[in-house]
Amino acid sequence: MSVAPPRKKSRAVFWIAAVVIGSIILATALFANDMRNLRALDNRYHLNLFPKPEQHTSNPPAQTPAPISAPASTVVETAAAEKPVVTPGSPPVRTVKTSARPRIDRPRPTRTSHLFDAPVDELLSAFVRSWRISGQTLCADLVKFGLPVGEWRSSELGVGTSECSYAMQKGTYGNAGASSFFIIVRGKPTGEIETVRIKVLMPDNADGKAVASSFVDTVVLLLNETHWLDFQTALDAIGKLQDITLQAFGAKLAFFKEFSANSSFNLQLEMRRTSPEQQRTAIVFDKARWTLPSPSSAN
Repeated sequence: MSVAPPRKKSRAVFWIAAVVIGSIILATALFANDMRNLRALDNRYHLNLFPKPEQHTSNPPAQTPAPISAPASTVVETAAAEKPVVTPGSPPVRTVKTSARPRIDRPRPTRTSHLFDAPVDELLSAFVRSWRISGQTLCADLVKFGLPVGEWRSSELGVGTSECSYAMQKGTYGNAGASSFFIIVRGKPTGEIETVRIKVLMPDNADGKAVASSFVDTVVLLLNETHWLDFQTALDAIGKLQDITLQAFGAKLAFFKEFSANSSFNLQLEMRRTSPEQQRTAIVFDKARWTLPSPSSAN
């Protein structure tokens, strides 16, 4: 008899390690290059982390009177006096000529980090959801559940689409007491699911109640397979046959009654990425656009 390791302790250790590593990375980014990034953050958000030294006003220096130019004869005599006297047998005196052009110190180019730049609207992205299960696995789970949808296969819509489906009808079509159940899972040949649709006809009779029970159990199975816990709040409204629509992170759940019949209902689970930010994120993580194989397929 094996004893499973304590998962709560391992999760706590993982989160503590993640926080410590993240703190080290953040501190390195802020304090590197003479705290250049930290100073940029201080200037942008006016945190006053580096107080400026007080500037003391000093009295302007007193103006000295301009020197009175001496006569030309005096200048000549002074120049002659300053000229070194060379005596016989003494080593020659070298005169160093200094350049009159002043030295200009050019400022060195500084490299600033773009970590704290203002966001660019054309480059914004958003979190998007994806199915945590492949089409092949979901179809196999539906078969085990009791819905013979078959295997994940190419769709009749054309190349680039795969699906699995199942349809069941009790009673004559068009009859008021007839009941039916239809489900289809559709996506890409790689196994990425795009939409799941269920259409049921549940009249108030024995067959309709059997279809309703199977329909509710199938919805619970789908929501458990997606791991989208916030969508599970729709189960109460679906059980009461009330219209409900939930949409979050590029995924949508819709349950509604058809206008043609009071006992006909539709359920849709699909990827609905409407904003430009969600579309950009979906394009980046679309495996069909990758030039290199994904890690999962490489293994």
